Amino acid sequence: MELLKPRHLVLVRHGQSEGDVRCQEGTRALKHPMQEQQTEIGHKQSQIAGIWIAKYIFGIYNFEYFDQYLTSPLIRTKQSADSLGLSANWTDEPRLAERDRGVVQGLTQLLHKETYPESYMAMHEHPFHWVPPGGESILAVSHRVGAVFNELADAGAVLIMTHRDVLWAAQVPLDGLSVDDAEKLDTSIIHNSQVVHYTNINPKSGEIDSTQLTWKRSVDPSVVGPLAQDKEWVFLANE
Repeated sequence: MELLKPRHLVLVRHGQSEGDVRCQEGTRALKHPMQEQQTEIGHKQSQIAGIWIAKYIFGIYNFEYFDQYLTSPLIRTKQSADSLGLSANWTDEPRLAERDRGVVQGLTQLLHKETYPESYMAMHEHPFHWVPPGGESILAVSHRVGAVFNELADAGAVLIMTHRDVLWAAQVPLDGLSVDDAEKLDTSIIHNSQVVHYTNINPKSGEIDSTQLTWKRSVDPSVVGPLAQDKEWVFLANE
């Protein structure tokens, strides 16, 4: 009989970055998006996420550290990882980096539409399949992050700091979503400092009920507060 062990996979989106502010304001990037940094607001958001993880993951499941700490190698994610305040020993994992948007990276929506109209149209018609000129699709991102998750199948508890599009792409390999269903998801609900927690521990019984990550919850601690627990667990019947 296979001995079941507890598993936790926690994905966190970085705190607000200079690029997030730029997108909200509709202005063109002044520096390459790969070099954009976390803002002071983003630092505070990440701090709150770290407090929430300590209380509602460490505290509830009675462990003090993750077995692995992985981060996208981009500046804003590395800064957010530090801001969590949970570890000083993060490992860069290039496959967790934000999707490559090629030549449209850093462009405003208007400039994208005017300069690359076919690309702009394809982005809205089939966002998961859309390949930016010189870039990669979310489907490609899903494949590369899926490989990371496969390698973590025997890990106990893993914390990952990454990006919005990675959290979107991850729902295909982790949630068992079809590409068509993933394409319909509203990615605007993946906020800065969003925490997505996958586990194989039944939140109702406290028992380990699978070798797979079969339960999921998602919360933005910077909105609900660092001490407010999101109890909306979803069962992933994807075995």
